[in-house]
Amino acid sequence: MAVKLPNGATVHIATAYDAAKPVTVASNAVEAVLTVTGHGFNDGDFVLLESGWGKLNERVFRIGGKTNDTFKLVGVDTSDVDVYPAGGGKGSVKKITGWTQIPQIIEFSTSGGEQQFVDFGFLEDDYEQQIPSTQSALSITVKIADDPSLPGYKAAAKASDAGGKTPLRLVLKGGGQIVYNGYPSLNKTPEMTRNQIMAVTLAYAVSGPAARY
Repeated sequence: MAVKLPNGATVHIATAYDAAKPVTVASNAVEAVLTVTGHGFNDGDFVLLESGWGKLNERVFRIGGKTNDTFKLVGVDTSDVDVYPAGGGKGSVKKITGWTQIPQIIEFSTSGGEQQFVDFGFLEDDYEQQIPSTQSALSITVKIADDPSLPGYKAAAKASDAGGKTPLRLVLKGGGQIVYNGYPSLNKTPEMTRNQIMAVTLAYAVSGPAARY
């Protein structure tokens, strides 16, 4: 059994990328191997993937097992060809070269992400059954002590103003990491309650499954 506290965790937002490079081959393997000629990446780098495989498209992954022209997507099993059709994973990939920490976080909370079910029953039955369908949309709320002079605040504001998807990385004490891709939206008007510190809220709409390492 392991019990942990969130104390010491840090949150980082992507602020710089390499140019996108073409993925010419994506293997069906227990850990997918991508061929990107002369990629120049290193083990442990995080990349943003555009893939013909919908389950991997526009998601952030950590790489490992690199050679000059290939690397693995750590922990990504693409061996099921019904889900990942052979030859269908081509696309592009770009390395995230810059992360900016968002400091002074008061609270990091999530909502949604619950499993949804479809209820059904047959005419002859006296009971209903359930089968799982999809998961509800996941959103993250980050409350930040108000200081617009900080680089992390500025990075979050810039990403919010841009209106597109921006990766987010949660680094847990002890080295665990969770990476997301989604839409950030910063409310620049701080909450103000007497005898409580002023705080702004970063809402983050997650656009697909997170990857945990």
